[in-house]
Amino acid sequence: MDYLNLPVYRHKDLILNALQNNQVIVVESPTGSGKTTQMPVILHAAGYADRGIIGVTQPRRIAAVSVSEFIARQMGTTLPGLVGYKMRFEDRTDQSTAIKIMTDGILLQEMKLDPYLSKYGTIVVDEAHERSLNIDFILGLLKRVLEARKEFKVIISSATINTQVFSEYFGECPVVKIDAITYPVTVIYDPPATLEVQQAIQGSSSSQAAADARIEKIESIVGRVQEERRKGDVLIFLPGEKMIKDCMVRLAAAPYGRNLQLLPLYGRLGKEEQERVFLPAPRGKTKVVISTNIAETSVTIDGITTVIDSGLSKLNYYNPRTFTSSLIEGPISKASGNQRKGRAGRTQEGTCYRLYQRKDFENRPLFTTEEIYRTDLSEVVLRMADLGITAFEEFDFISPPGREGLIAAIETLNLLDALEADRTLSKIGKMMTDFPLPPRQSRIIVEAILKYPDVTQETIIAAAFLSTQSPYLLPPGEEMDARRAHHSFRDPAGDFVSYLKLYRAYKAAKDPAKFCENNYLDERAMGEIANVTEQLEQIVSAMGVPILNGGSTEDYLCSVARGLIQFVCIREGRDMYRSLTADRILIHPGSVMFRMDPQYIVAGEIVRTTRMYAMSVSPLSRNALMKISPDLFEALDANAAKGTGKSRKIRDFTNHIKIGAEVFDIETVKGKKTVMLPWEKLSRLKDAAVTDTAGIYKGLRGTIILNGKFVLLAGEKLELILTLLPSLDVEGALTRKWPRKKNFNVREELDSLLGFLPILVTPALWKQGKKELGFLCLFSDDDGNYWFKCSRGFHTALNESISSVESLIDELGDDVDIEKKNIVNQTYRRLSEYLG
Repeated sequence: MDYLNLPVYRHKDLILNALQNNQVIVVESPTGSGKTTQMPVILHAAGYADRGIIGVTQPRRIAAVSVSEFIARQMGTTLPGLVGYKMRFEDRTDQSTAIKIMTDGILLQEMKLDPYLSKYGTIVVDEAHERSLNIDFILGLLKRVLEARKEFKVIISSATINTQVFSEYFGECPVVKIDAITYPVTVIYDPPATLEVQQAIQGSSSSQAAADARIEKIESIVGRVQEERRKGDVLIFLPGEKMIKDCMVRLAAAPYGRNLQLLPLYGRLGKEEQERVFLPAPRGKTKVVISTNIAETSVTIDGITTVIDSGLSKLNYYNPRTFTSSLIEGPISKASGNQRKGRAGRTQEGTCYRLYQRKDFENRPLFTTEEIYRTDLSEVVLRMADLGITAFEEFDFISPPGREGLIAAIETLNLLDALEADRTLSKIGKMMTDFPLPPRQSRIIVEAILKYPDVTQETIIAAAFLSTQSPYLLPPGEEMDARRAHHSFRDPAGDFVSYLKLYRAYKAAKDPAKFCENNYLDERAMGEIANVTEQLEQIVSAMGVPILNGGSTEDYLCSVARGLIQFVCIREGRDMYRSLTADRILIHPGSVMFRMDPQYIVAGEIVRTTRMYAMSVSPLSRNALMKISPDLFEALDANAAKGTGKSRKIRDFTNHIKIGAEVFDIETVKGKKTVMLPWEKLSRLKDAAVTDTAGIYKGLRGTIILNGKFVLLAGEKLELILTLLPSLDVEGALTRKWPRKKNFNVREELDSLLGFLPILVTPALWKQGKKELGFLCLFSDDDGNYWFKCSRGFHTALNESISSVESLIDELGDDVDIEKKNIVNQTYRRLSEYLG
């Protein structure tokens, strides 16, 4: 490759002249210009390494590795050496490293010991347009360094997205624009036919039905590309890992599937798998990369001429009032849409298919909401205190966070005993900052060190599990075998003790790769958990603390709960829990504690998907709760006795309401405003994007009416009804046959039982002669007996059915033929998809 032909070299002198005359410059360029890999090389050749290390920050681990390896190859060196990289728990640098590529979190960690970056002469903040919380914090800290060190240089490297905001933040510093040759891209707005109703509704449906419709449209478009024998490869943007995998299965099964090289691209993939997207496709095949938004700007894939854009992405949102998180799928911004389109025109003319309408695109926001407005600020506030910054509200962020977010962060740190009254770090807070972990997770380890030293190793393992991706895999078609394998590590003391059993079995395995394969575990995730555990043990040892283990389970769970004190919950009715700040919390069906119903629990996190779920759950005794915090114990009990005490103010929908293109009457039923939803009208919205607008109807109830007299989900929350709408099969409810008052023994009547699994959690007539419809659910006992009932509530039916299907999986074992196994697998997968 002739690097000198990259667009960045045509502007090399302009960049160097601007940097010579200014402390800060912004370099703006489209993807593929070479700015990420060549800027450090240009700076090194110009002698900037003589002033100190040339540091380059990257928001993603994959980029830190791939960029450093690329530069090392180009400069004829090996890692570590002249070029190196560093990320959490992995350091490939040495004393000779002059060009250091690092994740942005590493730079923040280094500023703890060296606030003015004395080892560095130049910092390049790459991918600054992503505006992650770490990037925004780094920019504010770099301002302080620039004031103290007049020789210090900073380059803000950004795609062509709102670069003027960086210039204004750094005192109208110059913006150097790199012009790259781009080719025309034809944009075709081609939404799936079943989603055409979206003309009247803003947003995009995130239901399974809508996802299937998009994948079907993608299959059609890729087929068209194949038929027309178009040159170049295909890049498909989808919102998440599950939809990527579903799309790969669909394309592989297509008539033209053998002509495709299908490659996924998302953050959880291992380095080797991710790097396959950069290699040319085998002769005679078309490379099809199916990616999350990681391919928008972070990586450049040569040869793409066709882009298929779902128009969706997933973003994390943090609720500072309840300390809960939501991973929300929603429409991308115009800027993201244009970045995706541009990937098709880098090397020749291309085509971008948008699976949404032109009007929809025109109504979208210009830019994505910055992370600082939608994330937990407690880690940043802790780092600020560690740097001696206590006037948190006055810190010069490029986009100041809301007051509510800062107050919530301070409250979190106070609950963790990390701050003194004057906002300086407490002894506990200082210990917490030694760990490259979020505050709650570091507090778990600190609690063990200070109070429960015999479980120090156990808490380190727990923190490692919480700080990495879940290792549990559920491959399509193998759900039954996978769940059984995962169940072998279950412990009555919940997920946190199950993690210990799994980790120790993994470490004891002679062949870790085979162990992961046999137990349906992600080998990369388990390797990372082991690596994180070892690194955390080194940090604790460096404190002079011995790594002890073997203490009591109660001591271990007390340490865990002290760090996760905001996620300690008390049971409030059947299957329902509340914390001090959130209510109506369910234990997630993936947890060991699902259906166990203990009085008190601690969760690793509380996440809203289709419902509010507690994830990674273990039970707590009353005695343990008193040891953790007597005040918390009293507050939980008091709140449980009096209820939430909250009243929601709802919008004043008087006599009717418009949902999509349909108008529905509102009646007052038992003192509550209830929307009457005749099925013949409601069903016309099944494929519309009403799920994304459901939130505006909070506080309203609804009732579905079939044939003018049968009712379903009577008095249920309207937002839940609209969320379920795309997958509701109401028409067959009156004729659906199901076995009333019939017990099935799995050893004698398995075939009959399996025959009814496909209709689980579908609407059915509650009782003959009655006008109420419910949802069919499966119950079981501990003796191999199963029976069907109808439940008024959808989630009651869902949770009972998932629990019973899991029991069925355990009872069937390996002695079941492939056809029966497929029925159970498909049922389990279908039910699990409702969980979001």
